[in-house]
Amino acid sequence: MFRQLLDKVQGADVPMITSLLIFFVFFLMVGVYLFIIDKKHVQYMSNLPLEENN
Repeated sequence: MFRQLLDKVQGADVPMITSLLIFFVFFLMVGVYLFIIDKKHVQYMSNLPLEENN
């Protein structure tokens, strides 16, 4: 399917592949960040809206 789309649109292969790579790299970086983030910080941030500090 992806190959047929590249064959139909002339000159669009570089921008399409570049955008796909940017999309993939972004979500890969987010996934890595979620694994290395400190769990105490996540717990603190999740409880932050519930705290009542006037």
